[in-house]
Amino acid sequence: MKKKIAGIAAAVVTLALVPRPGFAQSSGRLLAAGTLDYERITDDESFLGSGLGASGSVGWRFTDATSLEVEAGRTRHRRDLDRFAVVRDGQGRIEAVPYTQRWEGTATFAVASVAHTFGSGSVRPVLWGGGGVMTHDGTVRGPVIAPQVPPGFSLQPGDADTRRGSRSNGLVADGGVGIDVRVAPRVTLRPFAGLRLTNTDNVGPKYVVRTGIRVGFQ
Repeated sequence: MKKKIAGIAAAVVTLALVPRPGFAQSSGRLLAAGTLDYERITDDESFLGSGLGASGSVGWRFTDATSLEVEAGRTRHRRDLDRFAVVRDGQGRIEAVPYTQRWEGTATFAVASVAHTFGSGSVRPVLWGGGGVMTHDGTVRGPVIAPQVPPGFSLQPGDADTRRGSRSNGLVADGGVGIDVRVAPRVTLRPFAGLRLTNTDNVGPKYVVRTGIRVGFQ
């Protein structure tokens, strides 16, 4: 009887010391990823524009499901609007001249987040959340091409000028959902959708809606 108990105890200890297959492959593994996304950026008053963004990240997987990642990236946004400039001739007559005004700018992000996947298959849902900082160079607003002023007319002062908004820095809250698809033993594709909220004291972007794909390596 004692031999049986000793044998069972030895078996339990042996099983406890053997790494779990899924956990052993991923726990404590350094991660790297590249992301390409499409971003729509809005401030308190208006939609600033949209554009492509790119970023890179490094991280550490604590368990098969949970990891910490630090991401740095940059995105450009652009929006074209139809406008009218006011022109006047020497007799005081006024005309409206159509032109296209372009809004554009660049934002840089650095964000740390915790990601958690669910399930154990090759396709797993993932959620993440975290925070960081953003720097925005200021939105430039100006004509794509100068308005075509008729002969004898002149633009009113300040009409169709190019202006740059204030540079801004702010804190960022970041989160999103995606699906991790393992396409090779060490390669994962993640289509995702995310939202970034920033606080820039009413002089810069506030909301960034992201959709894209992330390629992860481990």
